[in-house]
Amino acid sequence: MMKLRNLLPFMRHHPAQPESDNLTRRRGDAEGVYSIGQKRGRRVSACPIDSHPHTTAYCLLPTASHLYAEPCAQRGAAMILSIWTIALLSLLVMSFALDAKLEGKIDMYVRNRRHVDYLTQSGIAIAEMILLDYKNATDTQATDEQEEDPWLEPKLNLQRGSCTVQNYAVDQGKPENGVVSVEITSAEANKWPINQLGKNDTSDTIWENILTVIGLPMDYQEEVVDSWYDWRDEDRTVTGHNGAEDEYYNDLETPYKPRNGEVASVEELKRIRGIREHPAIYEGGILNPEEKNKKKQVMIGCGGLKEFFDIWGENVKINVNSATKEVLMTVPGIDGDEELAGAIVEERETGENKARTTDDRVESNLFSDWNDLNTRIPGGVPTSAEGYFSYAPEQYFRIRVTGNSAGITHTIETVASVESDTVRYLRWREDP
Repeated sequence: MMKLRNLLPFMRHHPAQPESDNLTRRRGDAEGVYSIGQKRGRRVSACPIDSHPHTTAYCLLPTASHLYAEPCAQRGAAMILSIWTIALLSLLVMSFALDAKLEGKIDMYVRNRRHVDYLTQSGIAIAEMILLDYKNATDTQATDEQEEDPWLEPKLNLQRGSCTVQNYAVDQGKPENGVVSVEITSAEANKWPINQLGKNDTSDTIWENILTVIGLPMDYQEEVVDSWYDWRDEDRTVTGHNGAEDEYYNDLETPYKPRNGEVASVEELKRIRGIREHPAIYEGGILNPEEKNKKKQVMIGCGGLKEFFDIWGENVKINVNSATKEVLMTVPGIDGDEELAGAIVEERETGENKARTTDDRVESNLFSDWNDLNTRIPGGVPTSAEGYFSYAPEQYFRIRVTGNSAGITHTIETVASVESDTVRYLRWREDP
């Protein structure tokens, strides 16, 4: 009785109800539908004294399970938040590491690239040194002097038209730090100077030899040659029966004017009548690709006209020490003789028939003059070709410098003019 009295202040009594109704009410309480618990923001549970058949009472104190439910939920949320935080931090660390690795590679590439740029600039300096002094080099210089001048052999070779310095280590004795290669060739006589080929008998012969060597049928040759003369000359008179002046070019779908003067590039040949309709004449390849019968297709060889002409040079001559075999075949007097042109190339490379001195001199295999050429070639060279040969470069040079370090290559190609003690660059291309 004492315990019951102590609980009375905390209990709310209701009139006795039938047992079935009481059971319904207990189930409702279990589901938390009574408003008394919800007003305080928590659920209430039935007190054990409520088992009395005539009394229904509810305890206002929370049960133990509800006392611990809310702290457990908080700990679970904190754990999920911690896991997400750790995951995000891991992603950030991985991102920073990847960025650092990438930046390291970029920095290394930039340093190596800068080093290669320095190598190519060193190659340009080597080329200038050779160009400015090659005319003073002589075969009579002793071997001891060559040790003081490591560029003696390239200078001697350049006197004959070309020279090469292969894989030179700028950092002496340490090729792993990078090497540079330098190639210098005469730019004015390796090919025919096209601007000098105005209408005359010599030009007619050279054009005929070139078109024959590349394999262009006679039916096409007159149109090409006459159209070139009209493109180059300054008048408005059509040359021959197949030339072309303003009237022809104005009637094209996209009209343009002929040059009527010196061309700025050999590529202008692609625009003249006879070649513009047949691009293979300039580029090489099949002349008449529209022909379905392959036996009737005509192949233009030797790379087409682009391999025979240049814009540099003031004399209609070919450097016998640097021109290709195909170009040598077009020289008046040789007139397409492939065997003779091949013999010239072979002798300048091997020097098999060159008379040697008894001492240890640095001697070039290239030809020094007409007598040297005519003596060393079995059977000689037709005298009619003598006036079309040169043996040493004069003013224009092609320079190719290639630097290599750490797997990175950088190339500079340029055309230079040498006048007195000055090297002037007319064209400059990097990594062409």
